[in-house]
Amino acid sequence: MFFASLIYNASSDLPVSLNGLSVEIGQEYGINVARQSVSEKFSDKSVSYLKEILKQLSFSDNTAIEYGWLELFNRVRIKDSTRFVLPEAYASKMPGFGGISSKSSACIQYEFDLKTGTLLDLSITPGKRPDAKDAVETKENVNSKDLFIRDLGYFSTDVIAHHIEKGAYIISKLNTKSLIYEIKKDNYTLLELDKIYAKMKRNGIKQIEKQVYIGATKLPVRLIFETVPEEVYNQRMMKSNKNNKQRGYKMTVEHKIRSRFNIIITNLSIETIPKEAVLALYHMRWQIELVFKIWKSTFGIHKIGKMKFYRWLSILYAKLIIIAIYWQSIMRCRSYLYKQKGRLLSVDKSFKTLKTHSNKLVQAIKEGSKALTQFETWVISILSSKHWLEKKKNKLNFEQIIYLKYCKSNIYVYI
Repeated sequence: MFFASLIYNASSDLPVSLNGLSVEIGQEYGINVARQSVSEKFSDKSVSYLKEILKQLSFSDNTAIEYGWLELFNRVRIKDSTRFVLPEAYASKMPGFGGISSKSSACIQYEFDLKTGTLLDLSITPGKRPDAKDAVETKENVNSKDLFIRDLGYFSTDVIAHHIEKGAYIISKLNTKSLIYEIKKDNYTLLELDKIYAKMKRNGIKQIEKQVYIGATKLPVRLIFETVPEEVYNQRMMKSNKNNKQRGYKMTVEHKIRSRFNIIITNLSIETIPKEAVLALYHMRWQIELVFKIWKSTFGIHKIGKMKFYRWLSILYAKLIIIAIYWQSIMRCRSYLYKQKGRLLSVDKSFKTLKTHSNKLVQAIKEGSKALTQFETWVISILSSKHWLEKKKNKLNFEQIIYLKYCKSNIYVYI
């Protein structure tokens, strides 16, 4: 009864008071529960209970999409995090970075396999815990032929070296402070980025690649430079200047030069995947940004009412449970419909439709396994039309990226 009422609360667009939960339980189950009794249910025990339910939901496998580049890898693992500010009263349990940032904040670590949609990590941590620490603490979770696609926050030379040693592949942005070496006359020589940029600009070249060595350990990697448009460079400068002013730092010449590029590293060979496709694969990371946008705009995970800490955390876990159920349903439906019709579902459209019909999920949870099976059938039925992924002007979508081909001379990439 507690779980069903909590899912009812988490699926509602409007805040549900303790009195409202008490009334809901009374209406559904015919028992009288005091408002205070409902309040006392929210504790570290309720959080542990919900966390275990989420864990069970997060690791069920789905059918893989085995097409194009995806056939080369065991799993294509995309991970990122989203943070949001919490009331200062939560600071002892959910510390933020402090200083000019919030004294209390939450972070959700989210990782999924692009091939199957299987959730690999969906966990809540204090906002103070950096992504780089997460990368180190989870580095043993790796299998041979996994492809890790990571943003700058997760960068760690040691973790990358560990993954490569285990037979995995990586595509990652390079840390802005990492030293880059090339071998000249049998010696390690620092790469002169200003000369590289000047040459690329002079010759109208947008992308080049080099075999280089990074960090103190001089890890060998394939590095790809991609120049960014002037407006992107100006945005980076504005952001850096603002951050430097807040912290009392001074911008270096090296940072200005690096801001002219997207610098991507990988251990995938040129013979396996050309640089154009590596860049396209890296840009699939935007899929996770779309998911975070859905979480906030559709499910309001960052919205916090005035309530005690364990009630807020229980409601957040309940929202993530709903999200996990919908995600697994969408991914199973995606694989099924892709095989049947050769088209991919729009995750955004699918989530919005399912959220609108959250009462069906709440009712199915109350009724049990048979009703949940019927709910899955209903999901396939409603998503099998008018929920397709649309092509966007001047942008490759996921469906186009997985079908990228290239000619054997590596001169161009086409779809």
